Amino acid sequence: MAFLTQKSCAFLLVVVAAVYIQLYQAHDIPARCYCPETIPFIRGNISDFQVYEKRPGCDKTELIFTMSKADNSTEKICMNTGKKQAKAFLICWDRINKNETRKRECIDRMKRAE
Repeated sequence: MAFLTQKSCAFLLVVVAAVYIQLYQAHDIPARCYCPETIPFIRGNISDFQVYEKRPGCDKTELIFTMSKADNSTEKICMNTGKKQAKAFLICWDRINKNETRKRECIDRMKRAE
């Protein structure tokens, strides 16, 4: 069995280090925000919503509504959580203890306020 020369050993060490760095970085890919753009308020037929709290890769709370259209299709719309309508919605969400089964209460409350 032949021994590795000093150059071969150094090259192998560099390759192993490069592979290790690539694998380490690939594992820590941060998540991104779901809402690159938001609107200040919503009017229409809300069928569902999602609240995404701050998380690694996104430093803001995101509020995404699913809107039902006349042709039975749906559209997802991101609302600016700094505006009055969104703040009221997030307060309702907290009031129901973020209970997925009670989402309809917040949707109905929003409809009554329109």
